Amino acid sequence: KTRKKKNWLFLSVGNTSQHTNMSFFTTARSFAAIPAASDEDIPTAVFLDACADIVPLFDALGSTAFAPVKSDINGNIKKLRGWLDANPAKHATLQGLVREEMAAKTTTASGSGTDALLWLKRALSFIRVFLAEVLKGQADLTVAANTAYEATLRKYHNFIVRGIFAVAMKVVPSKEGFVKTLSRETCDEATLMKQMDEYLAGLVRHLDTLNNFYATHKLDS
Repeated sequence: KTRKKKNWLFLSVGNTSQHTNMSFFTTARSFAAIPAASDEDIPTAVFLDACADIVPLFDALGSTAFAPVKSDINGNIKKLRGWLDANPAKHATLQGLVREEMAAKTTTASGSGTDALLWLKRALSFIRVFLAEVLKGQADLTVAANTAYEATLRKYHNFIVRGIFAVAMKVVPSKEGFVKTLSRETCDEATLMKQMDEYLAGLVRHLDTLNNFYATHKLDS
C-alpha cells in the first residue's frame, strides 16, 4: 500500500511540473524549430513531421466535417515522404526535390512532388490565415474559417469541394470550445494565444520561403 501511495504521489508531482501549459502548440513539432540552410532550402523530413503534427488541428475545428481536408493533407505528406525515401540525398530539401523535377520537366506530372507540395502549402496557408484571424481577435471562428478559405483555397476548388467546405464551416466550434480543446485544459487563453503566435511565426517563415520559390519559378498555378 505504501509503495502504491508513493507512485501515485510521484505521478501527481510529475503531472503538475511537466504538464502545465502543455497545449497543442507546445506538443506538436514546431515549424519554428526547423533549420533552414543558407540558401533557405527547407529540410524535407522535419518539415513533413511538422505538417503531420498540424493535422489534428482540424479535429479541433470539427473532425468529421474536415475529414476530407485531413485526408488531402495526409495524402500529400505521404507522396512527399515517398519521394524522400526514393532519393534521400537529392530530395533532402523541398526545393531540391522540386529543382530535380524542374530539370526533368516533370513538375506537372501525376503524383509529382512539386504538385504535392503545392497543395500542401495551400492547406497550410488556410491554417495560417485562420490562426492569424484568431490572434487578431476574431471571436467568431466561423467568420475566421470563412475568411481563411476565401483568401486561400476557394479559388482552387470546384463547385463540389466548395460545397464540402460550406458544410464544414457550419460545424466550426465556438472560440471557447476551440481554446479548451487546444489548451487541453492545462493553460489559460492568454497563454494559449502566446503559444499560437509563436507557432504561427515559424509556419509563416517557411510558407513565405516556399511561396517565393514557387512564384519565382512560376509553379504556383
